[in-house]
Amino acid sequence: MKRLLIVTAALAACISPAFAKKEKVVFVTAAAVKDKPAIVLDPVRAYVLLRSNIAMPLHLMRIPSSEDQVKYDALKAEAFAEAREKYTKKKASYDKAKVAYDKSPKGAAKPVLPEKPVEPTEANFEFTPFGLMTGVPIGPLFRFAKGDGGASTYLHELTPGRYRIYGTVSVLPNAAATGSCFCMGSVGFEVKAGQVTDLGYLRALMPGEVKVQEGDATRLFDSEKVEGYQALQPAPASWTLDPRLAGATVVPAKFWPVGKMPNYFGVSVGRMPPLAGVVRYDRDRIVDLTAAQAAQ
Repeated sequence: MKRLLIVTAALAACISPAFAKKEKVVFVTAAAVKDKPAIVLDPVRAYVLLRSNIAMPLHLMRIPSSEDQVKYDALKAEAFAEAREKYTKKKASYDKAKVAYDKSPKGAAKPVLPEKPVEPTEANFEFTPFGLMTGVPIGPLFRFAKGDGGASTYLHELTPGRYRIYGTVSVLPNAAATGSCFCMGSVGFEVKAGQVTDLGYLRALMPGEVKVQEGDATRLFDSEKVEGYQALQPAPASWTLDPRLAGATVVPAKFWPVGKMPNYFGVSVGRMPPLAGVVRYDRDRIVDLTAAQAAQ
């Protein structure tokens, strides 16, 4: 059964009652395509294909369309209005209790004074970020195909639109997360209905491939420490397209750089390694290479 990704354990703690009323507003639905002898792709859905040398996670987040943004802003506005309404009631109750507290006779036991409520403002109001409502977890489980040495293929169905690679993050049901986010720079891509968008080959570094300086923590995916290593690349020639996708429209992903993003899950912070013709870095500045590529 498809997983509705609008509500997760990661955001349950900060979700507002007003948002709960709007749970029918679903920005993204996604599910892994199961490893079956034959598959049928839905022409109104989009698909992403990812291959890797081991079973590994990849977390996507939707980039809001103009329609998404309107819906999200409406949800946030309603949640803010409800927070203001609750504050007004709590403030009235507090003021009443404070009067009783101040009028209590000297020397007598004073009544319990509740904590003074904090007035919600545009500056301090916290609402679930759009990215946390629209996360698409891929892997490390539910592989579409398995190969020798841990080689893995993932095929995921999701809502058409634009997405960014958030990182090699695995978000567990109890809201704990492991991995590394590409919070300091990553890439976006678009998926269209009726198509399989091939993200390419994502290779995790194996033991011995990374020279770790003293004090550094070894990370599963740290390709910037390996000269000439490219994060996303075409799949090895020996990896032919799965025959179950023979009748599908498979297109290579067209990537573009996307900006920095908060570390929502408290994992290690990194960035998508440089990608030829797409992105490189000048210290911590993201350099867009797609314009030069298009001009050629």
